[in-house]
Parts: sequence; C-alpha cells; structure tokens
Amino acid sequence: MSENRGGRLRTRREVVRRHRRERQVVVFGLLLILLSAVSVGAAAVYRGEAQGPFDSTFKTSAADFSSDITLVCPPASTLPLDPSTVVVRVLNGTSTSGLAGDVESDLSGRSYVTVGAANYALTYDGVVKILFGSDGIAAAYTLARNFVEAELVLDNRTGPTVDVVVGTGYDPATSLRSASSAELDPDRDLYTDEPCLPWTQIVAQQAPRTLPDNPLATDEPTTSATPSPSAS
Repeated sequence: MSENRGGRLRTRREVVRRHRRERQVVVFGLLLILLSAVSVGAAAVYRGEAQGPFDSTFKTSAADFSSDITLVCPPASTLPLDPSTVVVRVLNGTSTSGLAGDVESDLSGRSYVTVGAANYALTYDGVVKILFGSDGIAAAYTLARNFVEAELVLDNRTGPTVDVVVGTGYDPATSLRSASSAELDPDRDLYTDEPCLPWTQIVAQQAPRTLPDNPLATDEPTTSATPSPSAS
C-alpha cells in the first residue's frame, strides 16, 4: 500500500519512519527544555537566589547525643604539666594495707603535690583509676603517663585536683613506669590512642563525697572599700 502526496509515491514504511522521526524530535525537544529548566534552577540555588529541596542542615542536638565512649580527650597540642603543679590524693581500692601510702610516696618523689592517702569506698579491680573534673583534664593525663595502665574517669568536681585509685591489679614492680621512660618525656604532647570525646559530650560521674584540698589554690584578693571623706 502506498500514498501519493505532492506527486510523490511513498510506501507505508516511509510514512512510519517519518512519524517516528517526528516523535523523536518532540521527545528530544521536551528533554532539552526540561534539562535547561533544571540547569537554571540549580544555578539559582548555587547562587543563593532560590532554596533547594534539601536546604535544611542535618543536626544532632547535644541533648540527643549518646555514645558508649566515656574517655575525655586530652587538650590538643598540650605538653604535660609540671608535676609540681599537679595536686594528687591517692586512694586504696584494695584490701592491701599501706598500698596507697606507697604510691603516694612514689608520686611525691616525682615532685607531684600529694595531699594524703586514704581508703576508697569501693574495691577497684583495675590497675589505676584517675578521677578528675573538667578543670583537671591536663593534670589527669599528665599523671596517667606514670602508669602502664590507667583508667581516666571524668567526675563532677570543680577545680584541678586529681584522685588516684589504686586497684587490685596494681603491681608495685611493674605498674609504675620508670622515671626515665619515653612516655614521661616532658616535650611529648599529651595524647591517647583510645577513642575519646570532648569533655562536654561525656556524662560526668559523681565525685567522691570528700574532695582533697588544693594547697596551690590562691584566694582572690579582697578589695577594701575606700573610706568616705569625713565632713569637716
């Protein structure tokens, strides 16, 4: 079957091909228009002239944040403190009499400011646990370098004082590092290899009921009132 248009004889196949080309032209034209519109919209979003469909920032509030990490990160790029500025109390978390006193003596010999030894309220099964507040993070990390293993626990105390709890895993022969060990290099920044978080994202534990005094604390100078001039 054929058609005769304009004096030209065409087969059905030619007619079908022509219609197919016309449809393709229409489809490609619509695609080009759509792509142009998308490009214009994307450019407007990029320039800030329009709001994109995913403009909202995904945020997690501090109240909703939760993690299994309990270790506070050390201060960034911070050298160890001078031991003479670190105030330490030693607590005995074992049934071994005199253990806290021995550790206190060892730390005092390394110029730490020790403020006594006492018994811990509970038995501690680890080697050493160091308790500190948000003001004592650098002090805690400075002190922890002395031990081959130490658990650092943030509590809700104020001030820079630190408690060292000696546990049942403490061995006087091996748990305290040599004073000449590389880990005690004063020019080596405080660090940890363990996963940690900023102290603001750690839930602080309850501090001991009685906290050590800080002999290095200085009272704020009081300002005396200027006497009023007397009437003459």
